[in-house]
Amino acid sequence: MTVAELMAIPHLGLQLIAGAAGADNVVRWTHTSELEDPGPWFEGGELLIVNGFGIPQTPSRQIEYLHRLAEHRLAGIVVSVRAPVLTDELLRAANQASFPILRIPRQIPFIELSYIVANANERASRDRLARHVGIYDTLRLRNTAENNVQAMYEQLEKVSGYRLALVTPAMSPLLADWPWVPTDFELDLSDELQVVNGGYVVPLFVGRRVTAYLIAQEHVDSVPEGLTVLQHISTLAALDAVDVQRRREAEHRQNSTTLASALEQSQPTEVLEARFANAGIEPEQGFRLLGFESRSSNDDFEIAIRDWLYDRARSHLMTSQGALVAVVACGDNVIWQLASDTGANVGVSGMSTEVQDVMKLHRQAMWALTLTSQESENCVAFAEDHHTLTPWLNSDRKQIETLSVDTLRPVLEYDEAEGTELLHTLRLYFHNQGQLRATAAQLYIHEHTLRYRLKRITELTGRNLKSYRDAFELWLAVETSSTTLH
Repeated sequence: MTVAELMAIPHLGLQLIAGAAGADNVVRWTHTSELEDPGPWFEGGELLIVNGFGIPQTPSRQIEYLHRLAEHRLAGIVVSVRAPVLTDELLRAANQASFPILRIPRQIPFIELSYIVANANERASRDRLARHVGIYDTLRLRNTAENNVQAMYEQLEKVSGYRLALVTPAMSPLLADWPWVPTDFELDLSDELQVVNGGYVVPLFVGRRVTAYLIAQEHVDSVPEGLTVLQHISTLAALDAVDVQRRREAEHRQNSTTLASALEQSQPTEVLEARFANAGIEPEQGFRLLGFESRSSNDDFEIAIRDWLYDRARSHLMTSQGALVAVVACGDNVIWQLASDTGANVGVSGMSTEVQDVMKLHRQAMWALTLTSQESENCVAFAEDHHTLTPWLNSDRKQIETLSVDTLRPVLEYDEAEGTELLHTLRLYFHNQGQLRATAAQLYIHEHTLRYRLKRITELTGRNLKSYRDAFELWLAVETSSTTLH
C-alpha cells in the first residue's frame, strides 16, 4: 500500500500538507513514537504516526527532525491535530525531500490506520517471512563440501535486494576473492549501525570488538527488503568474521614462536630465514623491528595491532614475550599511520637484511620506544634518527668499549694535561643521581666549583647533562669505563 492509496480511503480523512512528490512511497508498516530521534528504531518503509510531543518547536530543529526521519527511509509521517505548529520552513524542507507529511483527524484512532496497513500488507508480510527463512536456508551452501561462501552471498543479495560487501576496517575484502567492494566510500569506523546513501553499514562484532563491516547498498533493479533482513544477514556474516579471527590467531601463535626463536637465537639461521619467508618476510629485502606500547588502557591492544597489520596485508611476525614487538617490512608512513590508528607508541629499529640481527634490532627498538614517552605529541621514534645512541645498542662488547673511550677521550686528555679529576667528578655525579650537594660533599668542593666542572665536561664532550639522551650516553660511557679504564 502506498501513501496515495491510504489518502484515497475516504473515511480516514487524511490530509496531505507537504511532500506530495513522495505520495508513491510504499508503506510497509506503521509505528508510533514520540521520541525526538526515533530513526534508529526503524528499518525503512514505516509510516510514523504521532501526536507530536516529540516534534520540536523551532524551525531549525523541526527540519533536523524531518531529515532524521527521511534518512532512515520512512514512508512518511502522520501528525494529529494536537501536534505543535508545523513551521513553513519544515513544510518547505518536506517538499524538497519528497517526504509526505499528513494530518489525521481527531476522531480517527491511530490503531485503525495501523489495521488498514497491516491487512493490506498481510500477503507481503508472509512473503517477507518466507524470505527471512530463506536467508538461513543459505547456510546449506556453507555446510557443503565446497563451503561456497561466495555463492551463499550471491544468494543473499537476491533475497535481500542489496549489493553486499564484507570488509575490514581498512576497506579491504574480509574474505579472499570477494567480488565487490564499493569505491569512493569513506567508512566510518563506528560500533553503531550507520545509514548511508542508498543503504546501511552494519558493524560485525567478535567478542567486544568490531572486526568487520557489512555494507549493503540498494540494487537499482531490486526492491530492498529493509533493515530486518540485513540484521539476519549480519548474523551469518559474523560467522565469517569469527572464522577469520580464528585463522589469524592460529597464524599469530605460529609467527610468535618464530620471532621468539629469533630473539633467543635458538634456531639455526637457515631455519629462521625459511620461517621468515613463510610468514611473508623476505630478509634480503630488508625489515625492521617495532616495539609497541599502548597510550591508553586497552585490553585488546595486541589484537588491535595484529588486526591492523592483517587488514592491510602487511606481512609480519609478532610476539608479546617481555614486550609487544613485531618484525615488519614497511615504510615510515605506514608506521606513523599504525601508531595513529591504534593509539600506540612505536619504537623503530634500523633496517637489516640478516635474521641474526634481530636481537640487536630489538635493543634499538626498545631504546627508541623509551624516547616516545619524553614527547607529548611524538608517538613514533626511529633509532636511526638518534645516531649517537644507536651504536650503543650493538651486541659487540668490544665496540661498546671503544665507544666509551672515544666518548670520554676529551675528558681523559684534559685530566691528564691539567691534573684535574673531571672523570671522577662525572662518575660521582651519576652515582649520586645528579644531586649537586651530595656530589660536592663527597669531593670536598663547593657546589659552584662542581657546576664549573660539569660545565667544562659539557664543553669538552659536546653533550649536555641536562639532556636525558646526552646524559644517558655519558652514563653508559662512564659505566663501561669502569671496567675498560681500570
